[in-house]
Amino acid sequence: MRSGRGIAVAAFGCAILTHHDARAQDAYLQGVFTGSLGVTDNVSSAAEPPAGPGPSADGFGTASPGLIFTYTTPRTSQTLSYTFAASFFFLHPEANSYSNMAMWSGRFVTSPRTTLTLGAAGSQGQLNTFQLEQAAGTTTLAGTAGGTTNFVQASFNEGFSFQPSPVWSLGQGATFLVYNPLQDRPQRTLSAANTLSAQRIFRHDIASLALSVGYTHFDNAPVNDTDPADTYESRDQLLSTLVASWQHDLGRRFSSQIDVGGVVATDLTGDAESLVRPAGLAALRYAHDRGEAELAYSYAATPNVFLQQIQLSHQLTLRAAAPILRPAWRLSVEGSAGVQFAQPLERNTAGEFDTGPNTTAVLTDVALLWSPVVVIPDFALALRYQHTNQHTEARTAQLPDTRIIRNAVLLSVSGAFPRRMEAGSRISMTQPFGSAGPVGPPHREPEPIEPPEGSEPAAGADATP
Repeated sequence: MRSGRGIAVAAFGCAILTHHDARAQDAYLQGVFTGSLGVTDNVSSAAEPPAGPGPSADGFGTASPGLIFTYTTPRTSQTLSYTFAASFFFLHPEANSYSNMAMWSGRFVTSPRTTLTLGAAGSQGQLNTFQLEQAAGTTTLAGTAGGTTNFVQASFNEGFSFQPSPVWSLGQGATFLVYNPLQDRPQRTLSAANTLSAQRIFRHDIASLALSVGYTHFDNAPVNDTDPADTYESRDQLLSTLVASWQHDLGRRFSSQIDVGGVVATDLTGDAESLVRPAGLAALRYAHDRGEAELAYSYAATPNVFLQQIQLSHQLTLRAAAPILRPAWRLSVEGSAGVQFAQPLERNTAGEFDTGPNTTAVLTDVALLWSPVVVIPDFALALRYQHTNQHTEARTAQLPDTRIIRNAVLLSVSGAFPRRMEAGSRISMTQPFGSAGPVGPPHREPEPIEPPEGSEPAAGADATP
């Protein structure tokens, strides 16, 4: 672990010393850092009695240095990043965690009409600090198993887009993910998916159609029956989703999106039973140079690697980032709030493929940020509050329901050197059917096929890790 910290510190220093020369070579090296002190009432995300031993309170600190390297040419753009994160607790050192995350992404204009995107990511960490390592506007809303389980995760993605005309584009995207808990009997998850999409751009609208097929394999999944004995099995499930999407501009800053379609979930074990359910999304988005927001509702079937389930879920989220009152105060707020009702797809005690007990997850994550004068670029102080509440119904009347409640308050400092080349999004937009599916930027006019010489490649169908 010490060697990992040394690498991150050395990389940060390298960014400070070399950024001027790198920029002249179409390369950009940047060091980033985030540190915080906080308190929580549930160190290990333990379940409430009688389902669990009960939570314990403690203070904690985090430190997260990182390095981002970007290299661009008129027809390519590549980004390589590494982040080391350490979380330490004052009274419960057994919950301390050290995580590493490395990511690479590349975009290549392979011809005047085609674009190829590639990406890879790897991470190692602990479940009890998983949400705290994410920004307030991007926190994941999903059920977890709780506890301090260590895990390793890797993902790969590929995307290809073809633009036969300025208003038409065809896309293909593939993703692969493996999640592996570091325990005696690892409940491993492997997932692969492929998406085909077609998109038509109008003056104020975008219409698209996406077909996605995904395969998920679960290793050592607990058998869901009334017998409390330790029995495990492997599961193979298939998801096929077809969605039509319509995005519409509602003015200079607002846009909307409506998706309608269906999903077929198939259990490949036994007689390969299937369930057919609707799938859809309704979203209202706001985009401005100084702020952005999204209110979205979705109903979709997605794998949950932490619970080893494919879940049918209703999800309502609100994400926003905006300045507060006068710009001279240099105050802003960002955060997420949402609720998810999810049911796993599994076989019941009669052996039929059906939905299991409901899991309800509630999230509130808000941060108040203050940035000093511009002479200290990309520096911010933040006061953050996070609340998670997860309730899972018991499978039988003899077993108790499981509830995990966690509150945390953090005071954080963050910075980057040199200054970021361009401002990135501070919130995560809802993309329930895959990033290679029906997603497009609002307020988009048809663009020429050939990008101007010396400019960045035109955006195409992309797949993110």
